[in-house]
Amino acid sequence: MRKLALITGAVALAIASAAFSSQAQAATPYKVSLSVSKTEIKQGDRVVFSGTVSPAAKGTKLKVQFFDVDQGGNRWRTVATTTVRSGGKYSKTVEPRDGSTSYRVYKPSGAGLSGGASRTVIMRAYAWYKMANAPDMGIAYGERYIGQYGPQTVGGTAVTRYWSSDANGAGKTRWSTLHTCKLVRATVGLDDRSAAGADAQFRVHADEKRIVSQRVTPGTTVTFTADVPRAETGGVTFSAEARNADRPVYVNASKPSLYCAFPEDD
Repeated sequence: MRKLALITGAVALAIASAAFSSQAQAATPYKVSLSVSKTEIKQGDRVVFSGTVSPAAKGTKLKVQFFDVDQGGNRWRTVATTTVRSGGKYSKTVEPRDGSTSYRVYKPSGAGLSGGASRTVIMRAYAWYKMANAPDMGIAYGERYIGQYGPQTVGGTAVTRYWSSDANGAGKTRWSTLHTCKLVRATVGLDDRSAAGADAQFRVHADEKRIVSQRVTPGTTVTFTADVPRAETGGVTFSAEARNADRPVYVNASKPSLYCAFPEDD
């Protein structure tokens, strides 16, 4: 009996060792490198994903994936596939989703190796978003003189999409940028209701940093495009003040827009 027990134990140990060896081999993952032609684009542009797979797996499939956090998905979803070429090389052109999205390239398991993923890259696809009337941007706080009272006239030209101060040249509105915006633009002037000799100062802040300070006088308009420090900026604020308190003055910033890569929501 003792001899039989020893034999049985030896067989069990051999089986366990073989299973462990097989698992250890299967646990070795493919290695996938990844380069992208661009990480910041305008919406609709296409990007080349390229790299190598090791060990080389010519003829097998790779998956280009994005991380889906919409509707509680929180998982990697495949948007394209490509085939590994000689030397383990691959290349695939993809149109990234709008906004800011994480991507990777994934090699499924095969040939005794487990699946392996590349590093993650964040793609930012930008577009211009309206800040006035029915804004694309979320308003955090402030006086909302943003087109809801009908057209204003600046230098004899009617403008319908705008931010405006009150009759005393005062006003402040902040839009939430969620650290995804890198440019702001508008055309600044005075509404023709402003008195002769009126004078005002218009400013734009990216959080606490002033990025635009423009003096505004009757009969002149100034168009600006200013850089917004994306990573450091949670919101952009327009403000104005009269430089001559005795003169009614209406500051108007027409067609205000922010260039942002908001995460896509679908």
